[in-house]
Amino acid sequence: MTIQAQILALIKSLQVEIGCSVLLITHDLGVVAQVADEVAVMYLGRIVEQGSVRAILRQPRHPYTQGLLRSLPSLNEGRRRLSSIPGTVPSLTSIPPGCPFHPRCEFAQPGRCDLGSAPVARLLEPERWVACVRTEEIAAGQGGKEVG
Repeated sequence: MTIQAQILALIKSLQVEIGCSVLLITHDLGVVAQVADEVAVMYLGRIVEQGSVRAILRQPRHPYTQGLLRSLPSLNEGRRRLSSIPGTVPSLTSIPPGCPFHPRCEFAQPGRCDLGSAPVARLLEPERWVACVRTEEIAAGQGGKEVG
């Protein structure tokens, strides 16, 4: 952790000194929270949610992002079993039709999420993009747990 912190501090200082942007690819949302201003969450090589780190970490709108954040350990909850996203990531050679995340999504709706092409990211609010056909329903509490 000490080396990681030193490397991140070095990257941040170089960014300020040179005046450049940095593209950081990581699975560590803790690192994202510390160093990034903007984040793009990807699943199977597609962006499923994009926006400011603050907005996405405070109010994730895509079910995959929600699952990722639920799986993080918390200092406030003591020793509890970590949550995980059910199922497995499909092979890149056999991506399911419709939303690639639908086989693992607790909000997937048969006949809607599992047909056609992957959803296109839509602008939900200024500079906030989400690729889910049920985003508004889920946010309104009408998503229902239909799978999982």
